[in-house]
Amino acid sequence: MEANKGILLESGTNELEIVEFGIGKNKFGINVIKVKEIINPVPITLVPHSHPNVEGIIELRGEVLPVVNVADALGFPPSETPEQDKFIVAEFNQQKVVFHVHTVTQIHRISWSQIEKPSDMYQGLESQIIGVIKLNGEMLLLLDFERIVVEINPESGINIQ
Repeated sequence: MEANKGILLESGTNELEIVEFGIGKNKFGINVIKVKEIINPVPITLVPHSHPNVEGIIELRGEVLPVVNVADALGFPPSETPEQDKFIVAEFNQQKVVFHVHTVTQIHRISWSQIEKPSDMYQGLESQIIGVIKLNGEMLLLLDFERIVVEINPESGINIQ
């Protein structure tokens, strides 16, 4: 088998790719499958009486998309270097959402076995952390973006009857 370090396209490899991003000094990850694109911030239109974690809306190629401030959603302070901030345009559950993060650094290819289940000791019942990945002596936290969106708009979740 060829040692190809390109984009992961083959299935059945038991691997996934994670986009690493930062909020403050903390490192987080999102499955690359959910990411449509990463863009520099664009002007945001404020929406009156919206959820506190929703910064507003943007227009991207004819679509109006909500912008979620991930730092606010996780209880972290705002960016110290807003000029480095990025928008991660994600799509899941048939909806597109823009996540405002402080930095986007790289993509990691990892094995599913490298993802550890977070301990109940620090995660709590309503945690937004779905996994912990140890990489190069650091920890990358996988966020439950679906939960973040459902907390903002409960109707957006999948209802099991």
